[in-house]
Amino acid sequence: MSFASRLKEQRIKMNLTQAELATALGVTKGAVGHYEAGLNSPKAEVLFKVFEVLQCDANYLFQDEMSSLREDTASPEEMEMLVKKFRLLDDDGKEFILSSLSYAVKKKAKTIVFPQRAPDDKELDKPDDNTIDFLNMTPLKVSEQPSAAGAGVYLGPESFTEYMVQDNELIRRTAFAVPVSGDSMEPKFHDGDIALVNFEPAEPGDIVVVTMDGLGYIKKLGDGVLLSLNKKYEPIPMKEDMRVNGKVIGILNPEWF
Repeated sequence: MSFASRLKEQRIKMNLTQAELATALGVTKGAVGHYEAGLNSPKAEVLFKVFEVLQCDANYLFQDEMSSLREDTASPEEMEMLVKKFRLLDDDGKEFILSSLSYAVKKKAKTIVFPQRAPDDKELDKPDDNTIDFLNMTPLKVSEQPSAAGAGVYLGPESFTEYMVQDNELIRRTAFAVPVSGDSMEPKFHDGDIALVNFEPAEPGDIVVVTMDGLGYIKKLGDGVLLSLNKKYEPIPMKEDMRVNGKVIGILNPEWF
């Protein structure tokens, strides 16, 4: 059983809804939905809250992942060397390394599985206008590589995983989806959200997914700069190699799976 499956199992065991767990963790309901879908993993500070709120530990949630990784465990000497080098990095360097490692691990695992929800699933207590037609599903390509809402995220070879989601007007306009990493686009986009992207022409003021210097970003197009919505981040000057990969048109609702 995967981390995502055990997380959902323990949440239900604790008689919590996704919304209630999200409030307790200080994240959005969408982020919890993506954790349980296997699309994203909680950051360290959120993970510690998960252990506390769900009254479990890492040994339970990660037991299957850890059993498969034991043979690859580094020696104490290797761990000490890596930690020392990591601590020498500035915040941007640390975020770059963590993003690169996250991508590499997901690439190796290749086992992102969404939970199968039946029409009578009690978790689907939504208003009538949001009711899912389980016979009306369509494929959506989700990038295995996140785009950074903060410092850039390393982009390896482009790769997508296809999932079946509810067919609606927004999904039909979507060319692909990409996970959001970081907080620089808050309050509109949160870490763990899945941004929906299409190939409509982008203009200044639009939110776009771009690559530059081999890194991926989700930012607002400015006049010669890439802008964050979170004011604590400085504008990033555009470079000649910058490429706009698509225009962000919305956020994927986890209840559409």
